[in-house]
Amino acid sequence: MKIAYSLHALERMRQRRISKELVALCIQEPDKSEELEEAYRCVKKINDKVIIVIYKQEKDKLIVITTYLSSKLRKYLS
Repeated sequence: MKIAYSLHALERMRQRRISKELVALCIQEPDKSEELEEAYRCVKKINDKVIIVIYKQEKDKLIVITTYLSSKLRKYLS
């Protein structure tokens, strides 16, 4: 499925130095995934941190809303 990015997500990815490849990996092979109101959150452990991606699904594509890194592994993977 095609992955598109909101302007907000692209700006945050640039600020936080998160690549599109890392976002795609998190979406395609998450360690944890959950449905939120009208969106989804996926979490992937990368070394000693986790990447969190919030996205929504529209017809034939996924739209990344935002993404960030966190060192709080227990919070996101428990």
